[in-house]
Amino acid sequence: MRSEEDKVYLANKHKGGEANVKGGLYEDYYAVYQMVACIAKYKRELDGVAFQTQLEDTFVDDLLIEHPKINVYHQLKNTQQLSWNTKPNGSRTVVSDFEKQIEDCEDKDETFALKLVYSAIGSNVATNVPASISKYTTAEYFPYQDDLNSLILISTEFKDVLRQISARGNDSSDDELSEIATVFLGVWRANGGKEKVRLSEIVEKAERVKHFNLAIHPSEEMSEDCRGILEGIDGLEFYVKGRMLYWSIGLMSGSYPWSVEVQERIVMQRPKTKREFISLF
Repeated sequence: MRSEEDKVYLANKHKGGEANVKGGLYEDYYAVYQMVACIAKYKRELDGVAFQTQLEDTFVDDLLIEHPKINVYHQLKNTQQLSWNTKPNGSRTVVSDFEKQIEDCEDKDETFALKLVYSAIGSNVATNVPASISKYTTAEYFPYQDDLNSLILISTEFKDVLRQISARGNDSSDDELSEIATVFLGVWRANGGKEKVRLSEIVEKAERVKHFNLAIHPSEEMSEDCRGILEGIDGLEFYVKGRMLYWSIGLMSGSYPWSVEVQERIVMQRPKTKREFISLF
């Protein structure tokens, strides 16, 4: 049974979380990182993954990710100094919140794990997890930057998972990777996070962006007739990857969403020069 003291504590804890939502860049960026990582891991099971943030009546409440076989609760701490005995709410320690969350999850016979995510360089929380919570708990360092692009540039892990879901893979530029992350950030913020949202829904909304191209679909096909027309244009190099046509002519390059309609347009107009080709788009 939840004590009255616990109920009051959780009510105050949640109010504090609401007050910090607008400034929660760290939480938003980590959520995007996890979305990308889960897309890479569960490409064929996106509907089996869900995200939710600022959970009510929950001790470890910053982010819940429901994986196909386990629920992972996250507490995120973007502070310069951190220990398991830090009292972020002025009354209870980090470890006490984790102990209470373990009790709640065990009472519900839930398959779960807990994670403390931190930005404090040099903190020993990852190697000093208290015995009372160590069965279910890990700690993960995740850096903080004021903007998403800077974070991607310094985080090898973030950049690697972005490449895994980008249709151009290791050929993706930093700008392309940043664009993918930025689109997901926009979708996440538009959702608000407080209501559970399936990863499949997040991806569906992200793919409404015109030039968004993920490596979760087989590449669209190009007919032999269309390929022959494009190969006849002097200096044109091209390929289709995912949902996009990528092309270059000398110093010029670009991309365009590839579809049956675009292919039919090329076959009908049969461009013979680079100017005629570019004018199609």
